[in-house]
Amino acid sequence: MANETVDLADLIRFMIKEKRKFFKMVLAFVGIGVLLIFLTRNHYSSTLKFIAQTNSKSGNLMGQLGGLSGLNLGNINSQEPGSLSPQLYKEIVYSYPFLWRLSQKTITPDAEPIKLGLYVEENRRPSFPSLVKKYTIGLPKVLFGEKPKPLDLDTEVQDSLIFLNRELVPMFNEYRKIISLSTDTETGSISIEVQTLSPEVSAQVAAWVFELLSEYVIEFKTEKALQNMKFVEARFEEAKEKFYEAQNKLSNFRDRNQNLSYSTARAQEERLQSEYSLANNLYNNLAVQLDQAKIKVQEDIPQLTVINPPVVSYQVSKPNIPLIMALSVFMGIVLGFTRLLFLYFKNQFGANR
Repeated sequence: MANETVDLADLIRFMIKEKRKFFKMVLAFVGIGVLLIFLTRNHYSSTLKFIAQTNSKSGNLMGQLGGLSGLNLGNINSQEPGSLSPQLYKEIVYSYPFLWRLSQKTITPDAEPIKLGLYVEENRRPSFPSLVKKYTIGLPKVLFGEKPKPLDLDTEVQDSLIFLNRELVPMFNEYRKIISLSTDTETGSISIEVQTLSPEVSAQVAAWVFELLSEYVIEFKTEKALQNMKFVEARFEEAKEKFYEAQNKLSNFRDRNQNLSYSTARAQEERLQSEYSLANNLYNNLAVQLDQAKIKVQEDIPQLTVINPPVVSYQVSKPNIPLIMALSVFMGIVLGFTRLLFLYFKNQFGANR
């Protein structure tokens, strides 16, 4: 029967004898790490940190407004607007309409300004599978086909039709690599980190992302309140015209009939007075509701406060040389020992066979 025990001393002597194979494996992985460092272009990071807050004073303001007008508005729009989840911020930033608008912003990597979308496309490196596909299946198109047209970032495109422009998809995917959002659960702050080939561009892109994100969030949070305000405003203008019309009819009637001696004239005056009172009440109520709707719009606007603006940092964030070298040495040591163990047990199995 083959000896199933392992002689530790024999194993150590075997590893010392075959130490060259171990060091070759370590050096091989160190070489791979060094090659990866040289092939990776330097990236520079810039981070913007902000906090999002919503107002919660709408109930008090509505109550004060209702008290001044004699109306009970305590239950109208009393629900406080909830804050957006961090995941929703990420969904907004990575959405095609957002990235399309971001691509149209102008940056200045050098002396000449350029649109961000063109800068990203010019510095984008295609993935390995796409390169293989391009120079195998797509090789005839590369050799004999027409040159791809430059991206058109000047033509206005509706948000619902952006996904039809397939040539924009690689550029949008590149944004997902250079823009990242993270949330600090303890403080509630949100960080926008941008990594590009230029420290100046990283800071500019971070600022543009925050500005566009603020516009999107404000539009999202106030959309319902704005629709309600426009509806109330339209009804208010109608009530205003009817009120002025009823007021003019009543005043003209009284000017023409100074001494009301006929019952028909008094009845007509009462009817005009009733129409005026109804129009006046409706006008006043809608005026209060319009002020209420305007306050609601203002209070639904979230406050995005920057607590750490983006700065131009010339410290290389990618490639992470210490991390790459540590992982390379670690993998070399692990696989080197694994290789020696495999050779040792292979020899032991062959000797006992």
